[in-house]
Amino acid sequence: MIKNIILKSCSTLIYFSMFLLFTLVAFSDSKAQYACLPTCDTDDGQFLALAAMGLSTSNNRDAEYQIISAPTRQTFEIGIFDGDGSGTSWDINNEPFVVLHFFLYADPEGDGTGDEILIDRWSSDGNFGSNIGDPMPNDDWFVRILPNVEEARTPDGNFSYRLLAQNINPNVLGLNGYKVRSDGVIAIPAEAAFNYTSSPRDPKDFETLYPNIDLEDPACVSMERPGFFCNPIEDPSCCLNPTLYTGEWSFCFVVPDNIDTLNIWDGDFDFGSASFDSDGNCIKPDNAALDTDDPNTPVPIPEWALNTDVITQGASIPTEPADDNGCFPAGLRPPSVNYVLKGPNGETYMNDNPSGNVEWELFNISTQPFNPNLYDIHVDNIEPGTWCVMTIGNDMQNLNALRLPYAVVGVDDEGTPVVGPPSPPAVPVFNRWGLVSMIILLTGAAVYYLRKKSFIG
Repeated sequence: MIKNIILKSCSTLIYFSMFLLFTLVAFSDSKAQYACLPTCDTDDGQFLALAAMGLSTSNNRDAEYQIISAPTRQTFEIGIFDGDGSGTSWDINNEPFVVLHFFLYADPEGDGTGDEILIDRWSSDGNFGSNIGDPMPNDDWFVRILPNVEEARTPDGNFSYRLLAQNINPNVLGLNGYKVRSDGVIAIPAEAAFNYTSSPRDPKDFETLYPNIDLEDPACVSMERPGFFCNPIEDPSCCLNPTLYTGEWSFCFVVPDNIDTLNIWDGDFDFGSASFDSDGNCIKPDNAALDTDDPNTPVPIPEWALNTDVITQGASIPTEPADDNGCFPAGLRPPSVNYVLKGPNGETYMNDNPSGNVEWELFNISTQPFNPNLYDIHVDNIEPGTWCVMTIGNDMQNLNALRLPYAVVGVDDEGTPVVGPPSPPAVPVFNRWGLVSMIILLTGAAVYYLRKKSFIG
């Protein structure tokens, strides 16, 4: 009798434990979902950037981001990857470093213009705001989870914030590469110029991007070889094959109804090429790719680009660095940089001669009557929906800039644009661990049922 009671109690305890496991695991998210700029992948070599003297070129303004959190969320998360400016991973720096200050403002109008209600502030070196003594880590995420505040609530019920990044050492020679993310929506505001680059500096950056690299192997790298590294294009066995940095980038935005023109501004793309001659001299340009004058780019310098290092658009030759730079095999990504504008129905429009050195060029499509002095391509209709600027051939160490007509939205882990704030599901759903827990629960229930039947019998 006592034995049966003990067995029955143990069975009940097993059943109850399985129920708790099922409840805690089945309906919980095992991983936060993020929207990131330019990507969520910390090993792909793709970074936004703020540059200082000598590297700022066509855009040395502050960087701006809009963050939107769903009305049902009590908190939201901000992450900054490799925000430090220590001159190690992904940064071009010598002391003094490019130090970034980040300001987070409530943005109750929901348009990315909030600047009156300061929520928090941080810095690269940990000497500012709420992260005093807590510098942003090198090659890792700096994370803050903050409560949503009513001052940031917009008329549609969402919470909206403006994140502003400033370089407080604009006169040093350097560049700070970083990524940003949020568990809501994150975007670069419409018509806000921004920089991006792939700038590996530390040996471990190269080891990340080139899994087969061996800096001790003279067949891989030698100071006696022009360009130092083996050529991955000419030699399939080169230690630079394969690579995680493809030279392909994507920046997406949502176009509303009834639009007649899309204006895409590309800055300092350095469209051009360079290569070694038979004596090992670097020839720039080598005439394989040359920037040309763009007839529909207005002159002089656009008003929004004043007070930068930009020059008036023309045939900018040579470029520095030449984007298809065969003199630097480790950074070479052929062809010379170009891009397509891709619409929501798969339609594509190519810009095969973007900006040259330290200039902005305009590329556009329009439903207006075709005039080569005003428009690049005539289209019958501009479909509403998600459009993307997709570049190919972006060499490493080349700082590029874009200015797009609508907010550039972040992407998820798969590279899919995140265009709306995520909300908790109305009904709990199973994740994969929930299915495992359910199986264990049913097994425990079956054991309990069979034992109970045996007790009664």
